[in-house]
Amino acid sequence: MAILSQVQINIVLFILLLILFGHTYFNMNRKNITNRLFMWIMGLTAVAIMLEILSVILNNPNLKQFIVLHKMVNVMGFTVTPIIPFLGYIFSEEWANRYQKEKIKLKKILILPLFINGIMAFISYSVNVLFYVTSENIYERGPLFFSLPSISYMYFCYNVYFIYKQRKKFTWWELRIFNLFYIAAAVFTGIQLIYSDYLTIWNGTAMMIVIIYIFILNDQIYRDRLTGLENYSSYEHYIENISYKKINKLFIINIDIDDFKNVNDQYGHNEGDEAIKIFANLLVESFSLRQKKLIRLGGDEFLILLEGQQKEIVENYIQNFTENVEVYNKTGEKPYGLKFSYGMACYTNANENIHELLECADQLMYEQKQSRKSKL
Repeated sequence: MAILSQVQINIVLFILLLILFGHTYFNMNRKNITNRLFMWIMGLTAVAIMLEILSVILNNPNLKQFIVLHKMVNVMGFTVTPIIPFLGYIFSEEWANRYQKEKIKLKKILILPLFINGIMAFISYSVNVLFYVTSENIYERGPLFFSLPSISYMYFCYNVYFIYKQRKKFTWWELRIFNLFYIAAAVFTGIQLIYSDYLTIWNGTAMMIVIIYIFILNDQIYRDRLTGLENYSSYEHYIENISYKKINKLFIINIDIDDFKNVNDQYGHNEGDEAIKIFANLLVESFSLRQKKLIRLGGDEFLILLEGQQKEIVENYIQNFTENVEVYNKTGEKPYGLKFSYGMACYTNANENIHELLECADQLMYEQKQSRKSKL
């Protein structure tokens, strides 16, 4: 009963992860590499929890007949442990670049600690290195035991460093959720290292995975799959709750790609999708403000919401976007150039009708488009 009480939380979380893994397998797009990586992290965490449960149960002098199994369980546990934060780093990198064309180049040196740890875990089956199991079938830490948590902490720190370095590619919530995962994992690991009776490492990791899973599902609801920008549902949610936000000033910019129909007609809809993705990437590069929302309303129509900015600053960002589009067109990467029209309105207090302002921005965009056509 004492053993059961020690691992009962592990058992509950193991079952929960199995249920969530089944849900991700049948409901998530498995062709998406970030989804596959998350499934691997979830699956390996479930495996690690099961190995920990078995290790606690087998750590018993009355079960000497299972000493070989006890050793094998610990070898697998020590091997799997650092793989999860390593996959976490790949997941973070893929997440930050999931809508970019460039393929991720994995730094091979980061794989080396995994091989070293795996070799030491394998050797520990018969030689006292990372751990050993006594003749009485009792688990003990080996002289090089702390090389394992050192490798894990190396991955934790590198993950936090990577997220900080690439912070412009993450939203406000992504920065906090992803950092929380690695910081919490580091804290839970430290607790179990100091107090070995508290099985906090995998329990804490499993709970953080559940939180991230909820975040991913929520992100998919409000994310445009083609461009990675926010979608119409995100826009509706924002507008419905704007009266609860303390916003002094909100600039609304409605943007539309000019002559987009010609791109579809001449080069096909696949090329039209490429044009939309390129245009969206230019928006992301040009509007680097933290307090912003870049939204694809549908088709070739986009909406930019900028909170608390001065008009001069907003105009500078629009000018920056215009210049970036011109620079891209000069590269000649595509047989067509990208052009756009925009309209801008400003929301300053809750007494204004934001829907009317949106219509105003849309009308101004349409007038600019028509003016350009008239000049041509």
